Amino acid sequence: METRQLFIAVPVAPMFRGASGESEQVSQALLAMPVVVERTLPGWREVRTPDGYSGWVREEDLTAPPAEWDGPGCEVTDLWANLRGAPDFRRAALLAAPIGTRLPRREVRDGWVQLLLPDGRMGWTEAHRVAALNPNLPSAPFFWDQATRGEHSTAASVCATARRFLGIPYLWGGCSPWGLDCSGFVQLVFRLNGIPLRRDANQQAEDGREAAEPGRGDLVFFGPPERPGAITHVGLLLDRTRFIHASGSDRVRINRLDEPYHTGRYRFARRFLPGW
Repeated sequence: METRQLFIAVPVAPMFRGASGESEQVSQALLAMPVVVERTLPGWREVRTPDGYSGWVREEDLTAPPAEWDGPGCEVTDLWANLRGAPDFRRAALLAAPIGTRLPRREVRDGWVQLLLPDGRMGWTEAHRVAALNPNLPSAPFFWDQATRGEHSTAASVCATARRFLGIPYLWGGCSPWGLDCSGFVQLVFRLNGIPLRRDANQQAEDGREAAEPGRGDLVFFGPPERPGAITHVGLLLDRTRFIHASGSDRVRINRLDEPYHTGRYRFARRFLPGW
């Protein structure tokens, strides 16, 4: 079995169940994410992402990071940031880096920041679209440092992050601000607050702590009435009655637990925030 690490070189790399673009999209890997290559077929690589999820990606979406992949870094804080070949907003973007992308910083000039891309190119973005990473934290891998700031996250910060994605279209297997599924949505929200979650709703339902009195910041899980033990959907509580979720074939929206459709499918709540 091949086991070597590469980086995602494109903003969003679809992860397929099989080595074919006609196969089901099971997840997505995002720009600068380190992945482990497990198997190889012509034009395709089966990779494992840092959350332990596996799927097939196109070979062209992968790259070996440049040798100088180190030094101070920045994290994209806008939903996405256009990276240009020069510090000029009139220049076309080389690519767009989704929120949470972490890249080495190379230069700061007149309100612009130059970032190193996994394929070795340099991209400029406005400084207000990124935040400097804590220099006291390990520099690599930039994308998936699980010890960033989770201990300081609160229900308020998690819910505020979630609201930023209101209206984003639903996409099966989606993990980015261009399309989200239910579990990809809550995983992204918690990761941006320094708390790692597993990828799928049924996996997330096995983790965390029991929330006997569910409240703001807890995850709520649902399943079809005809399958009592199944978990097929997850959302985030904004208060005791309202939750935000990526609603299938719709968008990220807010609903109430006491709506008949959701009442008949609600299972339980789990708590992932530290300290309470």
